[in-house]
Amino acid sequence: MKRFDLAWLVAKRELVDQMRDWRILLPMIILTLFFPYLMNVAARYTINYVNQYGANLIAERLLPFLILVVGFFPVTVSLVVALEAFVGEKERGTIEPLLSSPLQDWHLYMGKLIAGTLVPLSVSYLSIGLYMLGLWWQNIPWPAWNFIAQTLALTAVQAVLMVSAAIVISTQSTSVRAANLLASFIVIPVALLIQGESALMFWGTNDVLWVAVLGVSILSALLIRLGLVHFKRENLLGREIDMLNLAWVWNTFYRAFTGSDQPFALVRYLRAIWQNKARAVVALQATAETEHVPPSNHNALTLSSALWLDLTGLVRWYRVEVLGALRAMRTAFSLTLLMGIIGLVIAYVYVDMNLPHNVSLPEETARDAVRAIRALLITDNQEMGLSASTLFWHNLRAELLMIALGFFSFGVLGILAFLMNFSLVGGVLAATQLVGLSPAMVFVAGILPHGVFELPSVILAASGVLYLGVRLVTPLEGKTIGETLIITLADMLKIFIGICVPLLLLAGLIEAHLTPRVLLAALGRSLELQP
Repeated sequence: MKRFDLAWLVAKRELVDQMRDWRILLPMIILTLFFPYLMNVAARYTINYVNQYGANLIAERLLPFLILVVGFFPVTVSLVVALEAFVGEKERGTIEPLLSSPLQDWHLYMGKLIAGTLVPLSVSYLSIGLYMLGLWWQNIPWPAWNFIAQTLALTAVQAVLMVSAAIVISTQSTSVRAANLLASFIVIPVALLIQGESALMFWGTNDVLWVAVLGVSILSALLIRLGLVHFKRENLLGREIDMLNLAWVWNTFYRAFTGSDQPFALVRYLRAIWQNKARAVVALQATAETEHVPPSNHNALTLSSALWLDLTGLVRWYRVEVLGALRAMRTAFSLTLLMGIIGLVIAYVYVDMNLPHNVSLPEETARDAVRAIRALLITDNQEMGLSASTLFWHNLRAELLMIALGFFSFGVLGILAFLMNFSLVGGVLAATQLVGLSPAMVFVAGILPHGVFELPSVILAASGVLYLGVRLVTPLEGKTIGETLIITLADMLKIFIGICVPLLLLAGLIEAHLTPRVLLAALGRSLELQP
C-alpha cells in the first residue's frame, strides 16, 4: 500500500480538475504570455540606457535577475491552486470521498503536493523559455550558462518551497479565505529572498547562489516533512473553526516554561493584598448603607514567605526544567558544537592559504599595526563606548537575531548565522599572522577570557534554534503544530533565559575589564614592545 503510484493517482485527479477549469487556465496563460514580453521590453530599454554610460556590467548582471523575476510571478499566481488543495475541497463538499478511500495519509498529501508543484513550475519554466527566446530575437546575448543553471535551480526550489508551504496552510486552515490571507506569509518572504539573491548577482558572487539553492532545498524538505508529520485526515473534517484563544496559549506556554500551573508566590501575595483592599472598600460602603459585608478570606502568605517560596521554586526550576531541557537538547548541542568547530577550522585554513598570497605587509607596517592595537587596548573602554552593558547588549541582540532567523526558517538561517560567527573567529585568527602575531596567543589572551562564557552561550542559543527546527518536523503524540511550537519554544527559552543571558552578562563584564589587560600583557611579552 506504500507504493508511490497511489500518490500519483491523487496527483492526476488533481491535475485533471485544474486543467478543465478555465478560471485557473486563463490567468496562467495570460501571465505566461505577457510577463516575458514585459521583461524583454524592460531588458532592452535598460540595456540601451546603461550602455550610454559604459555600464555594460549592470546590463550583464541584470539579465539573470530578470530570469528570476519571470519565474517568480507565475508561481505566485498558481499558488492559489495549492492553497485550496484541501480546504477548497472541504468547502466544495468533495473531500469526503477522497478521505474515505483506502489511501494512506501520505498518499493524499504527496499527491496534492505533486499536483500543486507541477503546474506552477511548468508555467514558470515556460515563461523563462519565452523570455530567453525574446532575448535571442532582440539579439541580446544570453547570460553565461552557469548563471542560467543557477536561476533555473533557484526557480525550481523556490517553487517547491512556496507550494509546500501553501499545502501546509491548506491543511491547517478552516476556509479558503483564511488560506488566501495567510499566503502573504509565503509570497513576501520569498520576494525578500529574491532581493537578497539579486544582490549576490549584482555583486558578481554568483558561486554563493549555490549555497542559496542548498538552503532553500533544505527549507523545502523541512516544510514537506512538517506537512507529512502533522497531516491527519480526520482533522480536516473535525476542525470547523479555529478561534484565537490567547488564554490557552499563555497557559500552555506558562505550564511548559515553569513546569507548574500555579502563579509565582509573589504574584499571589500581591493579589491577596489587592483583594483585601477591595474588601475594605466594600465594608465601608456596606457600613454606610447598612448592607451585608462579604466575609473576608484572610491569606496567611507574607512577603517573606512569598519570596522564599519563589527562591526555592527558582532552584527547582533550574534543577528540573532547565536541566531537563539541556538533556533534551544534548544531541542538538553536540551537532551545533561540531558544526561550529568545522566552520572555524575551514575559515582558518581558507584565510591562511589565500590571504598571505594576496596581501603582504612590510615588517614596519605590521609593527605599526600592533602598536595601534596596543594603543587601543590602553585607551579606556568607556571613552570608546565599549562598556560592559554595551557589549552585553550587542551580544544579546546577536543571539536574539539568530533565534528570530531560526524561528522563521526551521533553524536553518539561525544555524547559518551561528556558522558565520564562528567562521569569522577562524578568519580573524588566521589574519593575525599578517602582523606577526600568533593565532594561538590571540585566541588564549584575546578571546578565551570572556569566550569561556560567551562561546557556550552562543552554542546553547544555536542549539535551541536547531532543536526548535527538529521538533517542529518530529511528531509529538497527541499534539498539534501549535502545541508543539509552544512547548518547544518554552524549552528553548528556558535555556536562553536561564543560562545564555547570565553567561552573556558575565562575558560582557570580563570583556570590558579583564580581556584588554590580558591581551595587552600578552602583546607586550610577545613582541617585546615597551608600553
